[in-house]
Amino acid sequence: MKDEMDSLLTNQTWQLTELPQGKKTLQNKWVYRVKDEHDGSKRYKTRLVQEV
Repeated sequence: MKDEMDSLLTNQTWQLTELPQGKKTLQNKWVYRVKDEHDGSKRYKTRLVQEV
């Protein structure tokens, strides 16, 4: 999860700001997945997604 957060900050995908008065935050969660590669190895992936 830390790697994903560092990547978002490094790529300047978003920035942390103050929430405007009277506004609500978006609900989000981390999704973890293990991906099987063709050579039999496993790769661990993480994404931050908005909850609906």
